Amino acid sequence: MRTHQNSHYLLLLTALAGIALPGCISSRVWTWGDDGPEIEENYILEEAELPKLENPMVVPLRDRNLLWNILVDTMEDYFVIRHEEQIQLVGNTLTEGYLQTAHADAATMLEPWRKDNAAGFDQLYATLQTIRRQAEIYVRPSREGFRIEVVVHKLQEDLAQPEYATVGGATLRHSATHSRPRDRGIVTTETLGWIPAGRDTALEQVILNDLQQRMSEASAPIGGPPEAEENANSLGPIRFPSLGN
Repeated sequence: MRTHQNSHYLLLLTALAGIALPGCISSRVWTWGDDGPEIEENYILEEAELPKLENPMVVPLRDRNLLWNILVDTMEDYFVIRHEEQIQLVGNTLTEGYLQTAHADAATMLEPWRKDNAAGFDQLYATLQTIRRQAEIYVRPSREGFRIEVVVHKLQEDLAQPEYATVGGATLRHSATHSRPRDRGIVTTETLGWIPAGRDTALEQVILNDLQQRMSEASAPIGGPPEAEENANSLGPIRFPSLGN
């Protein structure tokens, strides 16, 4: 009798623990309602509140050759450069600079050393889905210096069927002979193309921040050696009478 009563107490404690455990994990779990989890809303709000640089971004740097060298050196950390048109001085007019990178498969969560993908959701998404990116940089002269516009295109792979799918391939056809298709041991999936998935604004902001930091360091004045104080007992400049001075 006592054993049967203890089993009832144990079941009651288990039920109470199951009800109270979600409340211990999150005190607002019951207020989600139809709006979804609060953590998702907070994530969206935090992302919207992050400071963002203007795109195009104004760079107060007058040396066009130095600017272009910094731009190329920065973009090589993210992509392989495919084509570039450097800023040229034609008469009294500066031309527009243009840089284009090659398409590159997005870095996954197993490749943290690569910089061609913003950390977080984009890395997780690229791990589960094949994504390609390509960057274009426009450099336009302005009165303040130069305006740099960074455009990162995102493409998603379009397949005829999910990779390693076995539903359609394993179905026998009865319209012709009743022969089972042979398994040649090679699984191939035809790529129909790439679907444009918009711009990757997160990676654009990462590149703009990197460019701003490097160009700010390059435009900062470099302190030279202190000027030598005049000495009243100095001998003055050396003169050579034979040279007429």
